[in-house]
Amino acid sequence: KSFTKAEYMKVARYTRRATLGPDAATSKKLDIFHQLGYDPLTEGRNTSLLSNFVTTMGKIEGRNRTNLTWKNQRKLGKAIRRAKVMGLIPMHSRRALLEDPVGV
Repeated sequence: KSFTKAEYMKVARYTRRATLGPDAATSKKLDIFHQLGYDPLTEGRNTSLLSNFVTTMGKIEGRNRTNLTWKNQRKLGKAIRRAKVMGLIPMHSRRALLEDPVGV
């Protein structure tokens, strides 16, 4: 085989960029915090709201899943991290938030 650029370009594969979420105009329409005029940092103690943006393994959902604006996604991440440090949300899972306290 030859190592020329022409030969390399035949074999080279281009990968698609990962989806980073909707554009600014769409995310402003879909962003719940933007619609209601809430600041995610002030909702840092509202665990039922924050748990909607956390996966079952305790990771923060990406912007492509939450459809938030860039600014609110960063604020939401900060609020979730603060809630985890304060002990309001479990560090590694959502189990305690998903249990039904009425049925216990």
